Order: sequence, then structure tokens, then C-alpha cells
Amino acid sequence: MTAGEVLIAVVGVMLCAAMLAVVLRQQRPELAMCLGLAAAVAVTILLVRQIAPLISTMRRLLTLTALPSEGFGVVLKAAGVCLLTQITADTCRDAGETALASKAELAGRVIMLILAVPLFEELLSLATTLVGGQVTGG
Repeated sequence: MTAGEVLIAVVGVMLCAAMLAVVLRQQRPELAMCLGLAAAVAVTILLVRQIAPLISTMRRLLTLTALPSEGFGVVLKAAGVCLLTQITADTCRDAGETALASKAELAGRVIMLILAVPLFEELLSLATTLVGGQVTGG
């Protein structure tokens, strides 16, 4: 699928799900929430399929550079954390659980900081090497 076709599919799924959810919400609000979650999962699967060739291309381009590949892995993990956190928080908000949504977002932020630690260590090591010192690990 081309990017335009993917966009049209995503818009179509979301608009249909939104219209059905409006109708369902009047009679069966719990089904409306399930419909929204199912549509989000369907679109996520569709988008993940589109990301695979992009990741392959990025890896190929990365091998052409002298940059370490560890940073790329961290960026991919961070993107996954962002997507899952957003979907989780939005689903919680749709269910009327704003406190749970806030906690899901907090968890995502903490995980992002944990993922960033190796990059911070690498940056500190590089900066220390550039000024002529040594880093003592712990």
C-alpha cells in the first residue's frame, strides 16, 4: 500500500468507527468503547505493517554511516513506548478514567527516562573523552 492508500484506510476506519460509536453509545456505551478500542488496534496493526519497511531502510542507511546502532534501537523502543502509552491513556480517558490515563502517561515518561540512560552515559563518556578526562563507571 502507498502512504496515500494507508491514510485513506485509516481515515475510513476511524470515521466509520466514530459514527458507529455515536449510535452505539446511546444504547450500549460499553460496546461503543470496545468498538473504539478495536478500531485503534486495527489501525495500529495497519501502521505497524507500514513501519517495517521504514525500519529496514533506516537500518540500511545507518550501516552506511559511522554512527553506533545502539541509539537507533533506543529510538525505536521509545517510539513504541510513546504509541502504547498514548493508546492506553486515550482508552482510559474514553472509559472515563482520567486518573488512570494520567498514571499511564506517567509510566510512559518514566520508561522513556529509563530508556535514555544508556544514551546519557554514552554522551557523558564522549564529552569526558573530548575534554581529556576519564569516566569512572558505577
